[in-house]
Amino acid sequence: MDYTKSATLIQTKFIVAWNNLLAVFNRILFAISDKEQLRLFILLINKINSNCRAAINLIDQGFINEGFIVFRSAIETVIYAKYLKLYPEEQIKFLYSSDLFSFKNLFIQYKKISNPHPPKSHELLILKKTIENQIKELLQVSEFLQNDPIISDLDFSKIGLEKLDKYLKKQNFPSQKVSYLLKEIQKIEPQFANTAFNLHDIFYPYYDEDSSIIHGNSRFWNIPPKFDRFLMHRVSSHLIRIFIIATDLVQQEISPHSYNSFNQAIHKLIELQFTYSP
Repeated sequence: MDYTKSATLIQTKFIVAWNNLLAVFNRILFAISDKEQLRLFILLINKINSNCRAAINLIDQGFINEGFIVFRSAIETVIYAKYLKLYPEEQIKFLYSSDLFSFKNLFIQYKKISNPHPPKSHELLILKKTIENQIKELLQVSEFLQNDPIISDLDFSKIGLEKLDKYLKKQNFPSQKVSYLLKEIQKIEPQFANTAFNLHDIFYPYYDEDSSIIHGNSRFWNIPPKFDRFLMHRVSSHLIRIFIIATDLVQQEISPHSYNSFNQAIHKLIELQFTYSP
């Protein structure tokens, strides 16, 4: 069902309010200078913003279950970002892992082209050389990878590739178990679960309610969800809480004018929630 063609007046008002909040948040992101100390949070906030935008577009087009699956990713990411903000020592691990897995993805592509037989076509030879150059460029800009002797001494011989392959298979991304992260957040901010826009409150009901969607319960896929008051309030709640926590991560870089615009967009959405009655 395409809600852009059949949406009621109130549905349209909510969609407009959601997109207005997304637009304001997007302007805030573009206004933040790319400072090295904010590299990690700008990276994660961009992912959060992209997830929320995709979720709203899916819901707007009637793909409601799919939209909430994408929202799940935004919630996980903003919780992980909040955790990293409170535990600065974990940020280095994250940045190293980010570079490491960028390298690993390139290496997997290179390995697929090179094995079991060297490429013979001109196109594959060009692609192989392109990926090899991308790997070298990443090594040049990543301080973390330069300090890793296994990776920094890379040669593209068969023996060198086999050695690197064994090493990369042992590397795992840091844990992002959300229940663990929330407990760690509350150790430093025990009041977190009692605030109006906490992530602890949004996480547990959300997962309990929608775990069956993620695991493919046919009831959720065969019975179209209703674009009703409950759903509209739920989407609004997701957006407001996610973006409030996300802006808090880079608060010192947001101008008062941008904050005012952000607060106005939130208040308009909250006002719409309170004034709408079924």
